[in-house]
Amino acid sequence: MKKNIIWIIADQWRADSIGYTGNKAVVTPNLDSLAEDGVSFSNAFCQLPVCVPSRCSFLSGWYPHTHGYRTMHYLMPEYEPNVLKTFKNAGYYVYWGGRNDFLRLDADQDKYCDERHDSFAAQFKKAMSQAHKKTNKDIKPDYTFFNGIKEDIDSPDIPELQAAEDFIKSYSDDKPSFMYLALALPHPPYQIEKKWYDMIDPKKIPDPITLTDEEDEKKPSIETGIRNNQDIKLWDNDKLKDLKRVYYAMGTKLDYYIGKLIDTLKETGHYDDTTIVFMADHGDYSGDFGISEKNQNTFEDVLTNVPLIIKPAEGQGAPVLRSTDALVELIDVQATLMGMNGVEEDHTQFGKSLEPVINGENEFRAYVYTEGGRLKNEPQASESGHTKASPYWARLNEQAQMPQHTKALMIRDDRYKYIYRLYEQDEFYDLEKDSLEKNNEINNIQYATIIGNMKNQLLEHMVSTSDVVPVKEDKRF
Repeated sequence: MKKNIIWIIADQWRADSIGYTGNKAVVTPNLDSLAEDGVSFSNAFCQLPVCVPSRCSFLSGWYPHTHGYRTMHYLMPEYEPNVLKTFKNAGYYVYWGGRNDFLRLDADQDKYCDERHDSFAAQFKKAMSQAHKKTNKDIKPDYTFFNGIKEDIDSPDIPELQAAEDFIKSYSDDKPSFMYLALALPHPPYQIEKKWYDMIDPKKIPDPITLTDEEDEKKPSIETGIRNNQDIKLWDNDKLKDLKRVYYAMGTKLDYYIGKLIDTLKETGHYDDTTIVFMADHGDYSGDFGISEKNQNTFEDVLTNVPLIIKPAEGQGAPVLRSTDALVELIDVQATLMGMNGVEEDHTQFGKSLEPVINGENEFRAYVYTEGGRLKNEPQASESGHTKASPYWARLNEQAQMPQHTKALMIRDDRYKYIYRLYEQDEFYDLEKDSLEKNNEINNIQYATIIGNMKNQLLEHMVSTSDVVPVKEDKRF
């Protein structure tokens, strides 16, 4: 039986920055409560650690390499599959609230949803207009995105969630509803009102991840470049912790408004008959490794490991409510929603339904995969052309260069992480001994056999997912 669905996407929220994971500094009571009513996945991984490619991937069920989702400048054309279209065609009333970040601007959005609410479009248009007017006098001294305490922040997430509440209260159609909510917090700039900031206890914030010079030398060159451009590496621990305090508080703010949405579901009697998914598109450095914000072709867990909660509706299997450490990917979410609601796949996709895990199994994927970067002859994927006045210059200046922006592929199991870097030294981490991923062991002969096996597995993965054959046949004559 088809159930109502609410799929909430936070932007740039890392997995260790939510209360139910055990981080005592974080205040997220509403998401913690949702996790208690469902299944939380501690090992959920995105397929590319920046916004547009990640969303194109989990909305299509394709890995980024399958159809070139490796840049912020390539969005989904209308002919490509998309889970919103799939559910609309399956008889759902689809409500799309919030940011786009996956669909071309000239696309016919009526093919994807029955109702659209967008509090972001005007803000994005204004920001882009201002960006084109920036000159050298607008150059930031450190490109850290850190603004600290700031009052009266214009947050489109609030009207988006309020509009979603209004929809829940008024919806009376016989069709089941599918609500897709794409939100912005806790995406930088790192800024928050004082009332949220004061809710985070600075004494409980974990120490930042820092590197010695020797460890830095074995890290990807793009990280070294970003560190040098941002100057966060010069900050002391107190200032780094203050950045993270603001980042945590941004999550607390979003948690509060998600809680109001959940309250509306309960007040209208729809909480039990609604499947709720909460996740993020990717993580955030938030000062760790001497970097703020994100990067496109590096794959520490702080960037790739994201929160994922699935609260099934009543009657959908026999869920075992708990936290699971099963390895899962974001492309598995759409397959899960289709499987739980009897919606047939309308294209070849690589996600796997998480229903077995939701119903109690703990083994799922042996490996998870993330990718990014570009080839030397792919300038269209460099996202170049930004001047020093751009707040993203610290990263994008490095992306315009080689080998910094090399194409790279990550394979990770429950202990080891191997990263193939096309134009520079590979990476390998023993996560049992080095959970913070500070010591690149790629040249340690002790791991040679394991690295060889992971290389072979990575090759098998690429061959298995390199392309798709359309389901619909074309007439030849």
